[in-house]
Amino acid sequence: MRSRLLVAIPGIALAVAVVIAGGAVFAAVVAVVALLALYELHSLTAAARPLRWAGDAGVLATIGLAWLLDDGQRGVLAGLTAGLVLAGIAGLVLPRRDDVTARVATTAFGILYIGLPFGLLVLTRELPDGAAAVANVLVGVWVFDTASYLGGRVWGRRPIAPRTSPGKTVEGAAIGLAAGTLAVVVAGLYMDWISAWQSLLLGAAICVAAYVGDLLESMLKRDAGAKDSGRLLLGHGGVLDRFDALLIAAPVAYLVTVAVIR
Repeated sequence: MRSRLLVAIPGIALAVAVVIAGGAVFAAVVAVVALLALYELHSLTAAARPLRWAGDAGVLATIGLAWLLDDGQRGVLAGLTAGLVLAGIAGLVLPRRDDVTARVATTAFGILYIGLPFGLLVLTRELPDGAAAVANVLVGVWVFDTASYLGGRVWGRRPIAPRTSPGKTVEGAAIGLAAGTLAVVVAGLYMDWISAWQSLLLGAAICVAAYVGDLLESMLKRDAGAKDSGRLLLGHGGVLDRFDALLIAAPVAYLVTVAVIR
């Protein structure tokens, strides 16, 4: 627990500073986190031999164009397209004995799994009230993650996905959903950028998506026979372990914000 706090406290302080700064600072930090997460994903899927350089280029293009272009949505689409095309071209020059289908497919998955959510997180920050919107996403994900973990340890009885993640329980998920949604409601009303019903909808959407993201990464680790995605963060595992829930929550939060709130 002590080692986790030593990483969590400065990490939260850094996240707050970066969200407030916005602009190029936010986009640059997001890009660094995305590349670290992609590196760990490629390590988990090393058996398929992903084209690491094509994946890195696709993720960087998605995040970079999301921030650089006036129409950020087109930037995300252009970046993803460029990355996928690059992976396809790389596959064309590989000898057939190199398992080209698995290599290109794994590379494309990494670009979509990592590039899309982080690109949309940059777009979220560029929205009116973007700092508040990103803060609400992070608060919802962190509170959900913490509450579901602690609630599951204390009151957890029934496994929710025994084959994928035996330690996760129905009780933990329910506690996380309630606590995370409440946290988003409180944060949204405190920041005064959305109404009560909008914050309730956003909070529920973020927490459900966060749980899906958590289970998805657990499935990837189980498939790779790994306990953690890496060891970069003391007491927390890898970068992908800390941001797995955000990879699904960020796109969902962006869609809810754009479609319902804005």
